[in-house]
Amino acid sequence: MGLGLVCAMTKKIPTITIQPRLHQIEEPIPAPGPVLFAYGFRPFFILAGGWAAVAMGLWLMILYGPLDGVASLPSSWWHGHEMLFGFVAAAAGGFLLTAVTNWTQTKPLRGIPLMALAGIWLMGRVLMWFAPESALWVVACVDLTFLPGLAIAILIPIIRTKKYDQIIFPTLIGLLWVANWLFHLEWLGITQETSVMGLRLGVNTIVWFIVIFGGRMLPAFTQNAFSSMGNHTRIKTWPWVEQTASWSIGVVCVVDILFEDHWATGIVFILAAIIHTIRLAGWMPHKTLGQPIVWVLHLGYAWIAAGFVFRALGVMTDWMMPSTALHAMTVGGFGITILGIMTRVSLAHTGRILDPGKEMVFVFGSMVITTLLRLDLVPIDYGWAVSLSGVTWTLAFLIFILTFFPALTQPRIDGKPG
Repeated sequence: MGLGLVCAMTKKIPTITIQPRLHQIEEPIPAPGPVLFAYGFRPFFILAGGWAAVAMGLWLMILYGPLDGVASLPSSWWHGHEMLFGFVAAAAGGFLLTAVTNWTQTKPLRGIPLMALAGIWLMGRVLMWFAPESALWVVACVDLTFLPGLAIAILIPIIRTKKYDQIIFPTLIGLLWVANWLFHLEWLGITQETSVMGLRLGVNTIVWFIVIFGGRMLPAFTQNAFSSMGNHTRIKTWPWVEQTASWSIGVVCVVDILFEDHWATGIVFILAAIIHTIRLAGWMPHKTLGQPIVWVLHLGYAWIAAGFVFRALGVMTDWMMPSTALHAMTVGGFGITILGIMTRVSLAHTGRILDPGKEMVFVFGSMVITTLLRLDLVPIDYGWAVSLSGVTWTLAFLIFILTFFPALTQPRIDGKPG
């Protein structure tokens, strides 16, 4: 599918505003099975937050000796794979399974089908850790099953309701699957030098998803926040910026594979940083400081723009290693954005007000320190900085789990289904 078609589809995605509704209590409609599997965000946000903490803890133990890591797989590859295709994929699954219900006005995936999808994801994580060399085909087949299952789950209601302008999301899930497939091909010994290519494509695909999400939802969230504060400011968006923002990520996907660590790729990164900074400035993030549930998403998007700057520096200079620069996006952009999305959806879809509380505001801020540590921008020894960034990352997601586990496993407080 051409980049132009993808960009055209993104322009048609309707704005989605998630708002809690506490003013009226309706008679609940019981969902089959336990509450945990009544809506996609419930199990997958727990899995995403839990695995973000557990996988980072395992990675730290691999770095410092107590664990040997996965046989036949470089430990850094396992770490990158599990952050992208484990943690981020679970968070994306929880969000999409929830949002597609709003987009199509259909019943959510729940009960046994949702249990099965979550079970496939979980089995993939178990097999990726133990990964017996004699059964790598089994590992690959199971791990490569989750994303197609997720794509089908969101594609069926889109087709049934003829909401074809939403097809960009299963398309991106398909692209993420290709990235995972490239990773497994080299691990199986079928190809050479495709694992790193797959990880790069995976990172850029997630960036693309966040760019689409930001363009379609952040303006509405921000404008609603202004209204709630009695601020009549209107955010600014420009059609040429929106089109260029989508195009820029498509170009990044191509050049980052074909011209890895080449100066031309650095130029593309710089241009992408400029366009996304302009886009973010039009949303006026500085006027949302009184609304943590909004500014956290602006903060995550800001790290995406900054990530392009650091990636350019990593490619074009000796000031920073490209792998380190990449963490500006993955730790800052992905980590903060996912925490913000999971917090917002968890509050709204359990009937609570959109107030993240002091604990999560602390987490949002601490993730900035986590990113700076990982980028070695704090004046301490590099080894200590990497270790501390892993510890603070782990603590951030543990706090999320401890804060939201009751809400995610209990019925909505307003008595409504979901």
